[in-house]
Amino acid sequence: MTTGITRREALKGLTTFAAAGLTSGVGLSFGQAGALSATTYPGAWEEAHRSILIPAFRRATNNAQVNLVASLAVDTVSKLVAAKANPPYDAIILDEGPFIAALQYDVFAPLPQDKIPNLRDLPKKFVDPRGLGAFCSAQIIGLAYNTEKIKTPPKSWNDLLSPQWKGRVGLSSMGSTLISAWMADIARINGGSEENMEPAFAYLKKLLPNVAAVAASPGALATLFQQGQIDLAPFYNNNAGDMQAKGVPIALTRPDTGWLVIRSTMHIVKNTKNADLAAAYINAALSPEVQQKMGDAPYLLAPTNAKVPYSPGLQQYAKDAAQLETYHGVDWAKLNPRRAEYIDRFNREVKV
Repeated sequence: MTTGITRREALKGLTTFAAAGLTSGVGLSFGQAGALSATTYPGAWEEAHRSILIPAFRRATNNAQVNLVASLAVDTVSKLVAAKANPPYDAIILDEGPFIAALQYDVFAPLPQDKIPNLRDLPKKFVDPRGLGAFCSAQIIGLAYNTEKIKTPPKSWNDLLSPQWKGRVGLSSMGSTLISAWMADIARINGGSEENMEPAFAYLKKLLPNVAAVAASPGALATLFQQGQIDLAPFYNNNAGDMQAKGVPIALTRPDTGWLVIRSTMHIVKNTKNADLAAAYINAALSPEVQQKMGDAPYLLAPTNAKVPYSPGLQQYAKDAAQLETYHGVDWAKLNPRRAEYIDRFNREVKV
């Protein structure tokens, strides 16, 4: 087994903590503002943000500049906690788990609703009740496989334990939300829970002979598929769509235990010197224009703006938000207190 993990800091980071509204300016003046520093995720997310979100944001802000940094959520939060007085970012994207875990560190500024008018088009459940963030999208986790090499894919996660898949399975680090959520689901399927992950680690021990590589992030996991180093993996639907658009022979199938859904949030960082630009950036991310484009192929990110219907490509996973809400999720309040411990154990047992 090889490892693609080159950013161990991203895994250690968690140990530091248990076209409405796109009118130019939205009543603000951006002429004297500095460049915005924002985070994204490596891989398909970064491509989507560079090609869709940033152009929309610049049109709305008199061509304001953006320094976009690809970062795992746990790494993003650890850097904010380490530099609260002078944060390295102005606007950030997180997954629900790292967001909930980071609340205790007071690193988020309230979202100014008057400067983010697209907030009013989000259902109440997609806006943090404390006013510290907004859900910008959802991703679906399924079982990805190489369609050229595998004509009859596994029907369940437990099927991956079969000797026929020896040396063909890929994983991401558990520092990623993808694998933390997947491990919680594996625990649930095998009689455990977010508070009892033993069944997941027992499963992992059985799976290891079949694991060919471990990637640093979901984006790097996609690269392993592209390079032909792996043929099977837990995978996000948006990464699968991105790989398909690039000609990679990949498909995402629904395990017999069902899809798993992950929600992403956007935030203004406390003590930012570019609060207005950060608000405009989030407003652009929540706009119908951006959400529609990011929901279309190849990115297939589920929109949260109520004005945006699910695209035909996205409907292969969920016909609408109501159906998406019926899928399994993760109880992050239960998983987070021991997540750092689980990451460390994953690293030791997988020997990353």
